[in-house]
Amino acid sequence: MNYSSKSIRRKIKALRSPSTKLWRKAVLLVFKLITVCLVICFVMIACVGLGAFTGIIQTAPQISLDAVSPQWYQSYIYDSNGNKVETLVASGSNRIEASISDMPQHLIDAFIAIEDSRFYYHNGIDPIGIVRAAYSTIKSGFKETQGGSTITQQLIKNNVFSAESENGLIDTFKRKFQEQYLALILEQNVDKDTILQNYLNTINLGNNNLGVQAAAQNYFNKDVSELTISESAVIAATTSNPYRYNPVRLPDNNKERRAIVLRNMLEQELITQQEYDEALADNVYDRIMNVKNTSTGSTAYSYYTDALISQLMEDLMNLKGYTQTQAYNLVYRGGLQIYSCQDSELQKYAESAVNNPDYYSGRYDFTLRYRLQVKDKDGEFHSYTENSILNFYQSTLGMSGFSLMFSTESEAQEAISTFKTYILKETGGTVVDGTENIAYTLEPQASFVLIEQSTGYVKALVGGRGDKTHSLVLNRATDSTRSPGSSFKLLTVYSPALDTAGMTLATVYDDVPYLYSTGKLVTNVDDEYHGLMTIREAITVSRNVPAVKIITDISPELGYSYALSYGISTLTAEEQHYQAIALGGITNGATNYEMTSAYAAIANYGVYNEPKLYTKVLDHDGNILLDNSVSNSHRVIKESTAWLLDSALRSVVTDNLTYLMSDNMYYAGKSGTSQLNTDKWFIGFSPYYTAGIWIGNDDSTPVNTAYYTMTHLNIWKDIMDHAHEDLEYTEFQKPYNIVEAEVCAESGKLAIPGLCDSDPRGSQVITEYFEDGTVPTEVCDVHIQVTMCKASDKIANENCPPESRYKAVYIKKDLSLIQNMEQYIITDLDYVITPDKLNDECDVH
Repeated sequence: MNYSSKSIRRKIKALRSPSTKLWRKAVLLVFKLITVCLVICFVMIACVGLGAFTGIIQTAPQISLDAVSPQWYQSYIYDSNGNKVETLVASGSNRIEASISDMPQHLIDAFIAIEDSRFYYHNGIDPIGIVRAAYSTIKSGFKETQGGSTITQQLIKNNVFSAESENGLIDTFKRKFQEQYLALILEQNVDKDTILQNYLNTINLGNNNLGVQAAAQNYFNKDVSELTISESAVIAATTSNPYRYNPVRLPDNNKERRAIVLRNMLEQELITQQEYDEALADNVYDRIMNVKNTSTGSTAYSYYTDALISQLMEDLMNLKGYTQTQAYNLVYRGGLQIYSCQDSELQKYAESAVNNPDYYSGRYDFTLRYRLQVKDKDGEFHSYTENSILNFYQSTLGMSGFSLMFSTESEAQEAISTFKTYILKETGGTVVDGTENIAYTLEPQASFVLIEQSTGYVKALVGGRGDKTHSLVLNRATDSTRSPGSSFKLLTVYSPALDTAGMTLATVYDDVPYLYSTGKLVTNVDDEYHGLMTIREAITVSRNVPAVKIITDISPELGYSYALSYGISTLTAEEQHYQAIALGGITNGATNYEMTSAYAAIANYGVYNEPKLYTKVLDHDGNILLDNSVSNSHRVIKESTAWLLDSALRSVVTDNLTYLMSDNMYYAGKSGTSQLNTDKWFIGFSPYYTAGIWIGNDDSTPVNTAYYTMTHLNIWKDIMDHAHEDLEYTEFQKPYNIVEAEVCAESGKLAIPGLCDSDPRGSQVITEYFEDGTVPTEVCDVHIQVTMCKASDKIANENCPPESRYKAVYIKKDLSLIQNMEQYIITDLDYVITPDKLNDECDVH
């Protein structure tokens, strides 16, 4: 660089030149223009933002103490005839208002610690809390999520916005902004204790418990004022997600959340270290009582009502955008009028039939559920369950055949007494008061579903057997997933085979020993193989080998897709590759509710109607909240396919399960039995109704076939006969494109006169139904007539004398691929002639 005096003067001169001055002025002008534009844009954006802000504020709901105070109306359920059948939640049932002065301070502290630690310091919204919640969530790897909403905001959200539904992020932002604005207004006009009291009396705390008093009574059978620190933490832990942290149904989840509540209380100096240690060590879940009856009457809801409430809750959340708390508030205190599909008379009859002891051989078998807590001589606590009793008898006493199935309650009590005596002696301890809990369940259990297939309306539903003492308990019709066995064949095998795979009811498969692709042998229920048979016969006598062969030919993927279309929601993606899907070999099983709905589609000429438990719901003012009357339907199979399947299922009743026949109504259906007899099904239909019944033990042990072989069939027929007492006999209308043809039952092709009717077992010529255009055009190629020699019992040659010759009709089959055939019973072997035998001529003449 040149820093001489001459160089410097030259640069100064250049800077003062007219061109340089002009350029600098231009740059300055542009800078000013940009600055002005930015200021204008900022002002415009500020004006728009201010306008939007003003608009959101002006459209915010009115806030008052009444708007956030506990208030509710009874909701009513009506049957299909408009009769009131159930009242949902009134004052003094599942909500009992409590004053904040009656609540122990540690209960209040537990909620504040987990939901809003700065509750007494903010003015309704808490920016610090929002940042802290976001930081804690990220720090925990999103395992411990915390919300940024204050208790005041939550109170407003669950009450003021309970009638709102959100569509997209804009509505969510608007609601959130209004929620924060109203929180500021509310805190200016209402004191903190009132806000907290209203919050603790309106929050959903799981199992339909709205408010801390109801939760205290239902979970611990005590007044809210008597709650311990440990119990208060259990209740506070349910707040963020009452289903996920339900202490009755999902105690392990609640336990994890409860630990976080206690840790927060300790860190915020709301409890001492000693109180923390004692609460954390407390086996509180062994003391939790079964959830009490939540209805206004003295008896529990029916299984139908339980299922209806569950469906209504889902619809309010999925279709209307309510949160779980909002949906609960609306169902149980919103003054709703719920019009169900239930036929009350049929419901009562179905409940009576399922519980009729005559159908269970007059037996009463029980399984045991047991809970016990013992404090040993050293002050340590030990918990025991029914499995502890099982292990004691099988391992300690060496009684390997002992089970938790008892024929009388006194027998169970004796087993408990022996076990308890041993435990107390071994530990030198004592039973902790109030911790022994004994419950009995009748076995086998049962479920029943009755659907009007033309509408999808569920007319009756029974989710269990025995006295129902609680509401919203296990519903075996809608909740229990069990192996459907052979009843699944209609959905995954025969529907696609007839509908799209080009097969007919006359298509023949050979019921002989056959291996899955894994190398495992496919067996039939009787451990026999019946040889060549049509699809109709395979359905009628429920053979497994033809079903597996068909699924192999058409692909498990196709069968899987049909099951999905039939409404089966429990399938896993991997099962579309497995042949076992043909026989109901699915990991998660299926519910009776979905299986019956699937068969209803067959009975409805191939159209699936989503099952419905209610038709409409009116709000407190009589306005339609939900309209569920229009069928959500789609076609699964062609009308002709449905009619052909109905015809085959009719053969199940007329040719196999003949005791299900009725002179007064047309019935068709299919049974299903899982491996080891753990599940027994029958799902069938008339032109009016489709009904499914299941029986089995809750613990999936085999059903005692010595007593319960016919139980499910007798119950099904009893209820269906009653349901059709006043209905006219009718049959399914045959579609215009169904035709008849005579075919050979051994080949599925056109029969050859004088051959197919000369089978030594009798004529094999049958009349079968076909969809027009699918009648076979080829003639039978299975039957063959040969000349035999009596002397050698082989094919006669030219040297065999006339008196030794005789004609015989056989069926041609190649059995060379069957290994160790002598191990199996194949009932048509005496009528088979193999290629080897056809070439084996008489060696006597």
